[in-house]
Amino acid sequence: MKSSSITTKLLLLTTLVTILVISRANEELMMQLCHNSDNPTLCLRCLSSDPTSPKADQVQLARIILRCVNTHLITLTNNTSTLASMHPQDPKAADALKQCGLGYATAKRGVGKADAHLIAGDYDKAAYDVSVTVEAPPVSCRANLVTLNFDLPSSFRYQTEVYLALTQALLRIIDRF
Repeated sequence: MKSSSITTKLLLLTTLVTILVISRANEELMMQLCHNSDNPTLCLRCLSSDPTSPKADQVQLARIILRCVNTHLITLTNNTSTLASMHPQDPKAADALKQCGLGYATAKRGVGKADAHLIAGDYDKAAYDVSVTVEAPPVSCRANLVTLNFDLPSSFRYQTEVYLALTQALLRIIDRF
C-alpha cells in the first residue's frame, strides 16, 4: 500500500516537473520569437492571450499572431464603416474610407491565404500574403486619409499601429522558419 502511494506521488511529481519544463521552454520560444519584432511586448501579449500558446510550436505561434492580426482587422473594418457613416458630406473622405474598406476586405482574404500557407508549410507564400495583402491595405488607407488631412480618431490610429506591429512581428517570425 505504502509503495503504491510513493509511486503515485513520484508519478505526479514527474508529471508536474515535465509540464513546468515544457512550459518554460515554450515561454522561452515565445520570447525568442517576439524579441525580433519591433514591439516585443505587444507580440508577447498576443501570444499570451491564446490558451493554446503554452504547447504551441513556431508555426502555431505564428498562426496565433495571425489570429490577433485578424481581430484587429475586424476592428479596423468596423471603425472604417463607422467613420464613413459619420462623414457622408465629405465625398473625398467618404471615397477614401470606402477604399479602406475594400482594402480591408482584401486583407481579410490575405489572412485566410496566409493561414492556409502556414498550415501547408509554404512559408514564402505565407510571408508574401502577409506583406502584400495583409499589411499593405492599412498602410495605404492611413496614407490616403492623412493626405486628405482627415482627422483620424486616436482609437483608429491605435488599432492601425497595433495591426501593423503585429504584421511586422508575424513577418519576422515567418522569416525565421
